[in-house]
Amino acid sequence: MTPTRLPIYTFAPSGKVTDQQSIHDGIEFLKDLGFQIHNTQCIDRSYERFAGLDSQRASEINSFYEITNSLGPCIALAVRGGYGLTRLLPHINWDNLAQAVDNGLQIVGHSDLTALEVGLFAQTGRKSYAGPMLSYDFGCNSIERSLFTTHHFLKILIENSLDFSNETPSNQFEAFKAEGVLWGGNLTILNSLIGTPYFPNNALIKNGILFIEDTNEHPYRIERMLFQLLQIGVLGKQQAILLGNFSGYQLSSLDNGYDLDSCIKRIQDELKLIGSPTRIFTELPFGHCRDKLTLPIGINCQVISESNKFSLKTL
Repeated sequence: MTPTRLPIYTFAPSGKVTDQQSIHDGIEFLKDLGFQIHNTQCIDRSYERFAGLDSQRASEINSFYEITNSLGPCIALAVRGGYGLTRLLPHINWDNLAQAVDNGLQIVGHSDLTALEVGLFAQTGRKSYAGPMLSYDFGCNSIERSLFTTHHFLKILIENSLDFSNETPSNQFEAFKAEGVLWGGNLTILNSLIGTPYFPNNALIKNGILFIEDTNEHPYRIERMLFQLLQIGVLGKQQAILLGNFSGYQLSSLDNGYDLDSCIKRIQDELKLIGSPTRIFTELPFGHCRDKLTLPIGINCQVISESNKFSLKTL
């Protein structure tokens, strides 16, 4: 017998839906898992490249307080990312959104959703979940759909538990153990929040565990964004940096051997130069990829490494 699930309230805060069939397939899949799905009409909204007018998309987020009063604790699952949330941040009622989270709202999504999730953490200290989305992750066919992604989505949202170990023969880790607040998301979106009220202050993220991912960004652009985080004092104050999936870029003859590994090594060298003990770990299953964890933003987690394995778990 399928255990009782929280209701899922779908919302479309960013780009418009480009594949209606994937949405319907994702809805049917979640229903088969025992979820009740609400607000599916949001998938029909369209304005320019967005899932509706700014006012419509902001209003949908601002309605979460009333939704939790009506449905009770529920999962707010983003339909898809793309672009559009940055435009909405000044129009979100953060106090009401914090109350919705306190009433049991669990916001889930990745990519452009980073703006909402990190903004929520910065503005209110409340948690959310960087994880799958309706179209990209649950709307694919049964062969492409990831059991790994589904398993970790259910595990943390039902059991409040994240317990992942990544064992890779090619890696060699020194013994390391750290506990801190897990935070992060899409690197490009994260960097776009620097200097705004929607980037977490030092008190929230000092000695934290930062996770990042991105897509369609060349390693030199990734390096440039990491240097920005380094030079404003963020990277050096983290206990660990977890690198997720970086995909969709193409190297050229101009790179002449420069690649993502070169970028990572340079950042590691810079951290050593400033005397920072921050550790970098790679191959975190998260981002624009088939297999992804659901990661709690704003929750204390633990990173442990030894030999060729590192693990990440909630405390």
